[in-house]
Amino acid sequence: MKNERVQRRKAPISLISLGLIAVSLIIMLILCLVPGAAKNSKNPVLVIIGVESNNLPSLALKNTLHAAGFEYEVQDYGHDLPNYGNIVVVGVGEQALSVVNEYKDNENVSGFILICPTLNEEYMTGLTSGNPSCDIAIFAGRDNSKTPAEMGDARLIYERLSGDDTIFGIPIQRGGLFASKVYVDNGQNRMLSLSAFPVRDPAKLFFSPLFQNELAGYLSVTYIDEATRETSFGRINSWFVLSWISIALGVISLLLFLSNLGLSATGNDVKKAPISKWVFGLIGGISIALALIIVASSFLDMLESSILMILALIPELFMLCLFIINFSWITTKDGKFVPKKAGMIQAVFLAVIIGLFVMYTLSLTTDLRVHKITDPGISSGLLTLLLIFDVVLSTGLIYASRKSSTAGQGAKNCFGNRLIIGLMFIPCAAALIFGMFPLNSHIFYSGLAGLCATGIPYLAVMPLVKHTDRSLIPGVLHGIIYVLVLAAVL
Repeated sequence: MKNERVQRRKAPISLISLGLIAVSLIIMLILCLVPGAAKNSKNPVLVIIGVESNNLPSLALKNTLHAAGFEYEVQDYGHDLPNYGNIVVVGVGEQALSVVNEYKDNENVSGFILICPTLNEEYMTGLTSGNPSCDIAIFAGRDNSKTPAEMGDARLIYERLSGDDTIFGIPIQRGGLFASKVYVDNGQNRMLSLSAFPVRDPAKLFFSPLFQNELAGYLSVTYIDEATRETSFGRINSWFVLSWISIALGVISLLLFLSNLGLSATGNDVKKAPISKWVFGLIGGISIALALIIVASSFLDMLESSILMILALIPELFMLCLFIINFSWITTKDGKFVPKKAGMIQAVFLAVIIGLFVMYTLSLTTDLRVHKITDPGISSGLLTLLLIFDVVLSTGLIYASRKSSTAGQGAKNCFGNRLIIGLMFIPCAAALIFGMFPLNSHIFYSGLAGLCATGIPYLAVMPLVKHTDRSLIPGVLHGIIYVLVLAAVL
């Protein structure tokens, strides 16, 4: 009777959590579809130069620009601009100023936007408050300098292009709590916006809802005649608010649903299989060696360019080593573990929910296209091979841990012992920390990408490991999510 009362109390909570999960997934699906609305071939085009496509939040940026009546394209420095429509050129980073002289005579160019530009006298040649006559806006990070000697490059460039004095000039406060300081010249065709926050990586400014909102506001005022529609700030703000609410709601409702599920004896074994010294030395040694390679990469340009790929593939290297170490546990017939048939539907259902949630979250916050490998056939083939490889490795390791628990020897490898997964994080954490101190943004974000490639698939499958007794289903989920993360970071 007591068990029946407990089950009755759990039932409403389970139904409520399932309803919240469904609401969260529906909202996320709608948010993935909304950015495509208002696409128009007559829209003026924002040509973004100096940033890779996978470093842009494609859905968020598309939604913001469509709400302002704009499209966007991404290209590299030195390439020819599209020869159609009205174009606003956006230069990003150190060479941002170069786009003004390069494209100022292009009849299709209506204006320029420079994001965190570096002052270069070669690029400044011939540029004045009247040349070019089109609009130029500069966006940069926080700069509260009180003297010209302390001023950042963005302020110096603005003063040279406008003739204004930003030391004694009075800026406009744009925004609420985190207001930007905005300077506009008397001719109304030069603008400087200084964020309330320091900007370390100009490309990552696009991920800020504050920046996207301010960018849309600037475009709506400056290019009101070129845009095909009035800017809808309600659409922009509601998209960001709903996206984060839906993600938070999904996490909370999923945790609530899991709290009402029983634990698997083989997935929640408190006893841990002892780690032999040579296994600990092998995994730890690889981690330390990779950490040293990351440090050395900051001094070798050739190695630095490949550090992202190395860190993204690190989980497969570690799991391959563990798979070989646990091969006898995986293949031997002794202590064979047979899962219960009754838990099949629950495992599939849970895997589908988690898989959809992760896919929608990555879609809303990143760009799910591989840009590091330009050939789509090669990138698709590589992701397919990695999917199969990861499914085999993760399924085998989960199965080995379950068999070890069944045999009474305790959970083992990365899916049963947190110490092993902790060792797998060392190279990525080293890149994150090392990239932070010398301000090497490439190594920092490569480390962050590595942490995501290692951590997100692991966190996604652990509910299935702990609450079900299946091995193949969480293994397939791990492979799918790993490939999705690769698509997001590469």
